[in-house]
Amino acid sequence: MESADKVKTERWIVYYDSFEEMFQYFCDNTTIHGTIRLNCSKRNKMKTTFWLVIFLLSIAIMYWQFGIMINHYWAYPISTAISLQSKGNTFPAVTICNLNPYRFDEVNTYVNQLDKMAQETLYSVYKYDGPKARNQVIHLQDFLPNVTHQFNGSFQLDQSIVLLKLQENGSGPALPGVKKFQLGFKMCNSSGGDCYYKSYWSGVDALHEWYKYHYINIMSKIPPVLNTAGEELAKNFIFTCDFIDKPCIEREYDYFHHPIYGSCFTVNPQRKENVLYSPRPGKKYGLSLKVKVDQNDNMPLLSSAAGARIMIHNPNQPPLVEHDGFDIRPGTETSIGIKQDEVKHLGGKYGQCASDGNDLGFKLLYSTSYTLQACLNSCFQYKMIEMCGCGYYFYPLPPDTEYCNYNKYPGWGHCFYRLHEKMLDHRHHCFTQCPMQCTETRYQLSAGTAQWPSPTSKTWVIPVLNWHKGYNTTSKRSDVSKINIYYEEVSYQSVEETPAMPVTLLLSNMGGQWSWWFGSSVLSVVEIAELVLDTVAMVILITYRWKKKKRAPQ
Repeated sequence: MESADKVKTERWIVYYDSFEEMFQYFCDNTTIHGTIRLNCSKRNKMKTTFWLVIFLLSIAIMYWQFGIMINHYWAYPISTAISLQSKGNTFPAVTICNLNPYRFDEVNTYVNQLDKMAQETLYSVYKYDGPKARNQVIHLQDFLPNVTHQFNGSFQLDQSIVLLKLQENGSGPALPGVKKFQLGFKMCNSSGGDCYYKSYWSGVDALHEWYKYHYINIMSKIPPVLNTAGEELAKNFIFTCDFIDKPCIEREYDYFHHPIYGSCFTVNPQRKENVLYSPRPGKKYGLSLKVKVDQNDNMPLLSSAAGARIMIHNPNQPPLVEHDGFDIRPGTETSIGIKQDEVKHLGGKYGQCASDGNDLGFKLLYSTSYTLQACLNSCFQYKMIEMCGCGYYFYPLPPDTEYCNYNKYPGWGHCFYRLHEKMLDHRHHCFTQCPMQCTETRYQLSAGTAQWPSPTSKTWVIPVLNWHKGYNTTSKRSDVSKINIYYEEVSYQSVEETPAMPVTLLLSNMGGQWSWWFGSSVLSVVEIAELVLDTVAMVILITYRWKKKKRAPQ
């Protein structure tokens, strides 16, 4: 009885008497094509060798292709699906500025000193007696009765930072009497040990940048983007504003003052109610503006352009007109057609993108949705405060920080321009910290212009506009502009990224290759797995028997 159990156990453990028997059984019964030839032709060594080479070569090529497909999968490629959405669109936000910065009474004394220094600079460099700047002052308290700003009366204009004639390579002061030179100014760190020249080939650009640098220091105590409390500033700029033949006053819009671009307002800003909606394409179903674009700039050295600055953007995005805006000519009617695209990027392993900016490692300084430019500005401001001790005037401030001025931070200009050059060259770390938006709205713009008012109609159009607003001005076509903004088509393109190689497609491709090279299926893979397990079991049993036989007494 004991002997019978032992035989039974051995039969249960031992599948085959030999490896030859095991492989013969596999080749005779497997569903993989070609393997039976290894058995049928075993009496003909040439055929056996031929089929063995073909079999092994097929395996090698198949797994080589498997490797290519898996590498392609791990690269996480994407494909783009474009669909056309046919429905009415929410109208974009439109921000428009008059390119006419103001002189505020808190800083007017220092701006006048800067104007005088600029006139002296023009004369010393070009022997030109520059035009006298207008001494027009805007009183903040007229528009912001509940907000006060304290300005340090001990501010002193740094007259050591002057425009100089520089060598052609901008490395240092030019020799007297040279005819070919660059123009620039010298920037040093707080200790004065590290200096370099900020140089320009264009004297206009050099003068503008030099003037703006001093102006930033003067304005450091006044908010750069000033939200106004009423319509007083805008009524001197906007003649009429209509959306689908209804006045904009019935809609929601915001006013603010920008230190470079002057009086600005945004139609259709971020709101939960009263969102502007365009049901059809065409001018009649869009926004129409008539604006006053005086060429008598209050600060001609700071803003040398005449006309208007306009930006068309998503209502949830900040109006960064210095980055994304474009200019409108005075004396023209400009029609701007809009085509909208909705773009959705895949995040995670398929590429970096951000939906809300909560995982950036720092807090966005703008109270709007995430945008790449808002992230870059915020990142740069944090780095500016870290490296220079103060913030750049044109970007919002984090809590408990202040804007730079060279009375309190003597070397901030040197620090800023060094950082800014890295940003311009895309060498700053902010470009790696700020990914693209996961979902963004893009507006494709096409514009056309015509003379407005025409020579025959200007005699009545401009007086009517002036009388309507209660103005008493001369009738100059160059002082007004008309702007039409509308959708060219109501439908919009939705561009969505999808995985180009999902797991299902990878398995399907691998199955296709397996079927192509062996004409088999998933069950054939199980058969090979069974063969591998049987081989391992046979090796273990043979090893066990060999050791047992070796230990047995002779």
